[in-house]
Amino acid sequence: MIWMTWRQFRNPAAVTGGLLLALLTALALTWPQVSDLAGQSGLTGCQGAACGPAGRTFLQSLHQELANDIHLAAIAALILLPVLLGMFWGAPMVARELETGTYRMVFSQTVSRGRWLLVKLVIGGVAAALGAGLLSLTLSRWAQPIDVASADRLNPLVFGARGLVPVGYAALAFVVGVTAGLLLRRTLTAMVVTLVVVVGLQLAGSLVLRPLLADPATTTLPLPVDGQFGISMNVDSKEMHIHVEPELRGVWILSNTTITPSGAEFKGPADTTRCGPEAPRDHETCPDWLASQNLRQELTYVPNSQFWSLQWREFGVLAGVTLVLSWFSLWWIRRRLL
Repeated sequence: MIWMTWRQFRNPAAVTGGLLLALLTALALTWPQVSDLAGQSGLTGCQGAACGPAGRTFLQSLHQELANDIHLAAIAALILLPVLLGMFWGAPMVARELETGTYRMVFSQTVSRGRWLLVKLVIGGVAAALGAGLLSLTLSRWAQPIDVASADRLNPLVFGARGLVPVGYAALAFVVGVTAGLLLRRTLTAMVVTLVVVVGLQLAGSLVLRPLLADPATTTLPLPVDGQFGISMNVDSKEMHIHVEPELRGVWILSNTTITPSGAEFKGPADTTRCGPEAPRDHETCPDWLASQNLRQELTYVPNSQFWSLQWREFGVLAGVTLVLSWFSLWWIRRRLL
């Protein structure tokens, strides 16, 4: 049974393996370049305040090199990999046999339905997890200087291409594809449904699940109005909203609210003689008027120190959903007539 499954699975596995090997080779060839740039910029071994300028110098140098394109390609590959595994590994694995009727020959032998499906789930799921894990581990080590310099590991796109999260999505996507093929029994239909479901799971994971799993911190800072800030205003009602980019590094900002001294969200009303399109010297008078309001900036954020705890939490949820979906598939094939 294992040999038969491998013969059915080896062609898509070989294609995916070849693409992964090409990307891993590109990372290996550009690894010395990234290390050299980190050393030349002073980022390697930097301490304290010196890391900021060194990191900016490193990133400016990196943007001019091939390694920057490789980095972006690797992030895109890890985000797209679960979708491709679900569509081209998972969905056809069962749907093709149900569609062509070849499953009847297997069930007429000594192999049970449950064992037939379990072998496919285990081989494909483990292969998907190992492939995503190898690429994620290599990229995480390769991009360590980039993560130190940019301090954006918690950025939703970067977070999904680091650590354990890509492994969880890869295994889950494969099982989603198998389940879709089992229920729909049409290869093309199962592939389309898998595409929609996996993309939906990835979006829900980053936009809904991840903030729920995080343990955010909240801080209140004086609103800096001496730099660049954005204002949106309703001229008729004089209601206004202010947005100032926070200066916190290495954090994931969940909310950024301008509040009054009483703690309420600031909405104006604006003094249109000093702020707005009707003010004759808006760029000069508006910051002074805002400073007189004693406004503050309330930030809710996830600190960089929670990177690995959040990785483990999300991976645990993904692994749990994968196991539940696998159990459902095994229950379905044993209880439902094909």
